Amino acid sequence: MSTEIVVAVCAAIVSVVSAVLSVLAGTRVTQLQHRLAMQREEQARKLQLHDVMGRYRQPLLRSAVDLQSRFYNIVQNRFLQRYFFASESDREYATTSTLYVIAEYLGWVEVLRREVQYLDLGDLEANRRLSDLLEEITSWFLTDKVDDAFRLFRGEQRAIGEIMLVPRPADELARYESMGYAAFSHKLKGDEFAKWFARLTGDVERLANCEDVRQMRVLKLQHALIDLIDFLDPDCARVPATRRQKIP
Repeated sequence: MSTEIVVAVCAAIVSVVSAVLSVLAGTRVTQLQHRLAMQREEQARKLQLHDVMGRYRQPLLRSAVDLQSRFYNIVQNRFLQRYFFASESDREYATTSTLYVIAEYLGWVEVLRREVQYLDLGDLEANRRLSDLLEEITSWFLTDKVDDAFRLFRGEQRAIGEIMLVPRPADELARYESMGYAAFSHKLKGDEFAKWFARLTGDVERLANCEDVRQMRVLKLQHALIDLIDFLDPDCARVPATRRQKIP
């Protein structure tokens, strides 16, 4: 074989090898760029998730604490019997504040539903657990298999949550928050707003006149709310253990 042929063959081999190496290198670069892009997206998603949960975890937790605390006091400390008949101002407070803690919780659940269409905690198990806890509370509010006190159909829960929403300033990241107590007390004097709480108002009066306040719905709701609190604050960093006792 002549020298020219050998050189040509070698050149061809080198060219093919170079082309193959170039393709492999390009593929690796593309794969690396894809991995880096995925990592950046994952990091951005985690940062966004941290921001979202930071904004809503605390108010949802606080509203759950306030609601379970009222249920606990109704059963264990006979809150309604003590204050409903004490004076006109005490009766008004006992009724309005009980309606409010229910409405505030439903308001924050509605905020979550609107702001976080698909709750994603970055962990499938945690995501499922939070969804299950919220649904359990919803179910205990609506079920007709226990006593009627504080029963709310799913649509009523959504409606109360909706009318509790207050827009935040346009320059804030969160679009809504749940209404404060003073604004709620004022709006409750209006017929259009108050009609959503007519049945609950009757339930408050009925329980105030009831000797046995260990209503199954109240107990189950309080227990489910404690489970939600334990999930949102597992280390008792925000809510001490003394404020998360289940009704025995």
